[in-house]
Amino acid sequence: MKLRQLALAATMAAAGLTSAVVTTAATAAEQFFPALVYRTGAYAPNGAPFANGYIDYLKLTNVRGGINGVKVSYEECETGYATDRGVECYERLKGKNGGATVFQPLSTGITFALTEKALRTRFRSSPQAMAAASLLTAASSSGTSHWWVPTGPPLTY
Repeated sequence: MKLRQLALAATMAAAGLTSAVVTTAATAAEQFFPALVYRTGAYAPNGAPFANGYIDYLKLTNVRGGINGVKVSYEECETGYATDRGVECYERLKGKNGGATVFQPLSTGITFALTEKALRTRFRSSPQAMAAASLLTAASSSGTSHWWVPTGPPLTY
């Protein structure tokens, strides 16, 4: 019975998130995606290919007509996988171009540093599309579930 309730809750949450993002996209001239990348630093061998692929995908999205006809804009910010630089990128980009659609910190340290800040920030009119969490247990709690979207099954650190 619990599995059935969990599946129903997950379906409802996904439907709510989808409708919030689609509604925001339908009224916006463009969607802004900040790209926190790490092409430098100790983790650059993993970060550079991901950043290249992410930017290529955003460009491809525009070539194909955008998201439901809404063009995508982006700006890269180099973090070097450093928490302080990630927080600085967040502060600089969160309100740019009408507000960020989603933030993907791509770093556990940056994610933890931004958790409290991000919960107080509202992107566009839809806090549901605010940030993606890096497999954090906190992302599955009811207190943060409206703002954090787990990108996989919650894990405990």
